[in-house]
Formats: sequence, structure tokens, C-alpha cells
Amino acid sequence: MAEMLFEILAEEIPAPVLPQARAELLQNVARELADRKINGTFFVHSTSRRLILVGHGLIERQDDYEVEAIGPSVSAAYGADGSPTRAAEGFARGQGVPVDSLRRTTTPKGEYVLARKTVEGRDTSEILAEILPAVIAKMSFPRMMRWGDGTHAWVRPVHSVIALFDGLVVPFELYGVETGRSTRGHRTLSSGNIVVTGVDDYFAKLRSAFVEPDMAVRQRHLAEDAERLASEVGGVPSQDADLVESWSHLVEWPGLSRGTFAPDYLELPEEILVTTLRHHQKTLPIRDAEGKLLGSFLAVCDQASDPKGFIRQGNEWVVNARFADARFFYDDDGKTRLEDRLGKLGALTFQEKLGDYLRKTGRIQELAERLSARLGKSELAGSVVKAARLLKTDLVTGMVGEFPELQGIVGGLYARREGEAEPICQALYDHYKPASFEDSIPRGDVGGIVALADRLDTLTGLFALGLVPTGSKDPYALRRAALGVVKILVEKKWRLDLPVACSDALALHGRDLPRKRDEVLPELSAFLMERLRNLLERRGFKADEIEAVLSTEVRDVADAVERVSAVAAIRKRPDFGPLAIAFKRIVNILAQAPDVAGEPDLARMTEDAEKQLAMDYLQARSILDELIGKRRYDEALLVMASLGPSLDLFFSQVMVLTDDLGVRANRIALLRSMRDQFYRVARLSEIQG
Repeated sequence: MAEMLFEILAEEIPAPVLPQARAELLQNVARELADRKINGTFFVHSTSRRLILVGHGLIERQDDYEVEAIGPSVSAAYGADGSPTRAAEGFARGQGVPVDSLRRTTTPKGEYVLARKTVEGRDTSEILAEILPAVIAKMSFPRMMRWGDGTHAWVRPVHSVIALFDGLVVPFELYGVETGRSTRGHRTLSSGNIVVTGVDDYFAKLRSAFVEPDMAVRQRHLAEDAERLASEVGGVPSQDADLVESWSHLVEWPGLSRGTFAPDYLELPEEILVTTLRHHQKTLPIRDAEGKLLGSFLAVCDQASDPKGFIRQGNEWVVNARFADARFFYDDDGKTRLEDRLGKLGALTFQEKLGDYLRKTGRIQELAERLSARLGKSELAGSVVKAARLLKTDLVTGMVGEFPELQGIVGGLYARREGEAEPICQALYDHYKPASFEDSIPRGDVGGIVALADRLDTLTGLFALGLVPTGSKDPYALRRAALGVVKILVEKKWRLDLPVACSDALALHGRDLPRKRDEVLPELSAFLMERLRNLLERRGFKADEIEAVLSTEVRDVADAVERVSAVAAIRKRPDFGPLAIAFKRIVNILAQAPDVAGEPDLARMTEDAEKQLAMDYLQARSILDELIGKRRYDEALLVMASLGPSLDLFFSQVMVLTDDLGVRANRIALLRSMRDQFYRVARLSEIQG
């Protein structure tokens, strides 16, 4: 067994792209080797300047292996006398096998000829020389750089490449750089080349050259330093795992510096201070024991300490300057009320064909008022309309112009400063929530309604323009908007006919859009259901439980979640399995049966088993109507499960598709009625196992 080492040393790689780059390198190299019957244990590492892949337990040479190839159909490969045709000869020649070695095989498309041959194994180092450059060339980054004469393009210019297998160099060229066994240490704390002989030697020499290749080790050091430095001023570091992870991507030799800012800046709202520190400077606030901000912060540095204080001074200068800007905008914005900024939204384009933000505000107001009525919350209409009217006004403030991350938050802060009612302030503050599966939804019903109205206006307008997300591209963040709609409705347990609400929103855009209602609404409904599916999967429901409900008509997403929960609960009962199997038989029989209208007639039933099933079902139907009407789905499914024995008896003793057309129609009517009643909760035929 042998080991491999692969390192790309480049200019500083942007921290946000490193997690994906690490995953791609690890998964793709491991998969390509596994496809060639070469397995091992792989580890990926990275720093701000390098990507590293290590493999252990690799075979030195592939074993010989057999491959099969399907050729032409038997009818094309052989003549009437059984002799091979030119098609068979050409196929055999192309595969490098004698024509008389071809075999016949049956496929779903018919009978074809098959060639089977033994391929001689190759040295693993030879295979690595093919795989590694190919994997790197296919890596995707949001932005690429060119260097030198412009021939090569990667995330950053490449300086050196190590590629070793069992201690020997794997020869190939990557972006004009020949592979070797040398690299460099920390950019400023070390000098000269480092020549390595293997994995252990590589890691030892890197650490001696002030490079810690293990991201987890860097994170641990940074977290420990943060606790220590914060405690020196009587505080604790803010809890921010994402920032600490980002820090670990920014450095090779981890360290922190503590800085301070002028105490009078603490008079600014905390959200403004934290955004400036966190998003703009990648610094971590320090808090006291009660959680209040102190006048200190932590900044990452690519060395263990800051003995001369230059790093601290530089960060302090920038942070204080940014806080001075923030205080200016906060004070200057206070001279104009949000209401008086409304007209300026007419100069701010939302979307070229959907108009400006003033028109969008008008649509949101009207839609929010309609949603209030549809949700049975008409008493909130006044607050909802006021919140919708002010919803986007912070976009034309100086603060949001300088700090766009504060959209919405600034509106809420300014509304509170102007004395608006708290539900309105919260609605403005929260209306971009949720931004992800993990994010919280808006507080209060006013905030939830205006957030829904904003998203539904965006979704219907852009879908009507045909700007539907494709693949990974989603420039208007419509998947996030749709997730927000679903998550708000589910977590607030609001009963809303979503297709009707979408129709309301679409109508407010007018009639000048290129796509019509009957084209837009089904596509948008499917898009929203896919977000609901993702949400349910993240909550731990199984795919077949979700499909059992989403394959029925879903107009109310909160109701759909309750139905999926009921299906998940009842499938654990021993009497559910037979019911699911029987229901599949109902569906299969009805798929073969003619469409029959009307109710089942007890008087036309001849068999005891069908009479028993009919009486049990008709008695249960009134109970089901009541339970389903009250959304007591757990109990409704229990009633359905109680029909299992009658169904089993029916299928064992009764022929549904009998020759007597009248009897057949009556039996079909009974099964169709049962199926349609069950569909009000779920398509139990979707349940697997």
C-alpha cells in the first residue's frame, strides 16, 4: 500500500470559495480513482494559499479487470445464415477482440451483441497523472483569474505543484507549472523552498515553516485566543462560528489581535456596530457578561501575535473611521422621516419591466391588505398597510447606501426612532427573513403578512416575465423567496389558499406581461411545492411520506405538513402495512378500469365480502368527512387503517373486473369512492416497503 500527496500553492484564495473547492477536490479525485478500482482513505486540507489532498492505503498498480461493451443488435450483427456482418466485424475490431468471441445479451431494447475483454492494470502513478490535472481543470469558481500571457485561468495564479506517489514525483504539468516535491512556507515568517519526501515529512516541514495545514487546528487556536484576549478586558467573544471558520480560511499561521474603538460609538444601535465589525471588517465584537457590547473587538492576523501593535493600530483606524461614517449617516438620515422618502422610490428600479420600487410598494400594500382578509386577520389591515407603505423606504437612506447588509433592519430602527407602533417596526426590521432554512421567520403577524406580500409580488412578476431559475443560476434569489413563503406559512400555521394568493399577486401586475395566468400559476405552484419538499426533507420526513401528500392536491402548505406528519406517525403501526398494500391494489385496478360515475349501490352487491367492505366504508366515510374537515388527520388515518381487514377479505374473495358489466361498475364505484376519500389525506400507494 502507498500514499499520495498533492498540493497546489497559489496566490491568496478567497475564503468564501475554499469550502466548495475542498469538497470538489476530495470527492472528485476519490470518485475517479474508485471508478478505476483504486480505493483508499483521503483527507483534504487548505490554507489561504494552498489546497492539499492526502491519500493513504492506495494500491501501487491496478489489478487486471474485465470490461463489457454493447454493440449492434443481433439482427444487424448477423446475416440470415448466421455469419457476422460488417457491423459485427467493425464493432469487434473497435473493441480489439475476435469477432467470434462476441456474445449475445438481452437488454430492455432487445437482443444485442456484447464484447467482453480483459484490460491490463496500470500503475497508479500513471493514472494519477491523468486524473489530478483533469479534476483541477473542471473545478468551478465564481470568478477566475488569468496571469502571465493570459493562457491559463484558475481562481488565483499557481506558483508550485507537489504531486508525490509513494515518495516519487508524479510527472505532469498544471497551468504551465511542472510538478515536483518542493513548496514554500509562510509568505513572511519563512523563506526558501521546502523539499519534501512524503506526507509526514511534508506536514512536519510545513509547520516548521509557520504553516498549519489543518483547518480544524487553526479554528481551535483562534477560538482559544479569542477567549483569552476577551477575558483580558473582562469580556467574552461574540458567538459566531461562521466568522471563526472564515478566519481559519484567511490565514496559514493563526493569531488574533485585540483592538478598541471610541466609547461614544456605543450610542449607535448595536445592529449598525455589529454589521460594521462583522461584515465589513471581519472582526468579532467583545461583549460583557450581560451580552452588551464593549468597546473592543478581535481581528484575525496571519501570525501568532502582534508584538509591535501594527495590526491592532491598522484595524482600530479602519473600524473607527467606519463607525464615524455610520454615525454621520444615522444622524443625517434622522432629518427626514421614512414617510417623506416614499417618493424617492420612484427613481429606484425594481426590475426593468416590473417598474420601480414605488410601484412595487403600491402592489405590496394592496396584496398585503388582501392577505390580511384571506388569513382572517382583517383587524390588522391598518397596521399591515402602513408597514407595507414604509417597507422599502430605507433603500433610499444614506445608511443602506453605505451598508446594504442593513436593508430592512435600518427601516425598523428608523421607524422605532420615529415613534411608529412596535408591530410596524418589527415588520420593517424582519421582512427579509427568512433568508435560509435555518433563519427565523418575521416576528408578529404584521411582519409575516408584509413579508409574504413582498415575496409573492416578486415571484409572480418574475415568473410572468419568464425569469425562472435554471440549474444553479438564480440571479433574483427566487428560490430563497419561495422558501420564505413556505416557511412563514408553515411555522405560523396559517391557513392560506396559496394558488389564490398567487393569483391575487399576479393580477396586480396588470395585463402587459408576456406570460399569461394559466401558464404562470401552475409553474409557480410546482416551484413552491419543491421548496416545501426541501423543507420537509430537512425536518426528517422520508421521501415516500412526502410524495404521498404532495402528489395530491396541495393548496394549503401548513395543512400539507400536518398530513405528512400524520402519514409518518401511522406508518409505524403494524396495521398500516396491509392497508398500504391494499390501497396499491385499489390504484392498480382503477388504472385498468373504465371511468365510472356514481355512488356504490349496496342493493347491487352480490358477495358477502363486498357487502361487508361497503358497509364498513360507508359507515367510516361520515366519520372521515368530519375528521378531515377538522384536520384531525392522525385519527382519519386510523379510521382508514381499520378498513384493512375488510379490504383484504374483499380482494381475496371478490373479482372486481368481472364479466357482468353492472356488477363491475358498482365495484369500481366502491373502490373509486374509497380512493378519492383517502386522497384527501394522502396517496398511500406512494409508501414504499
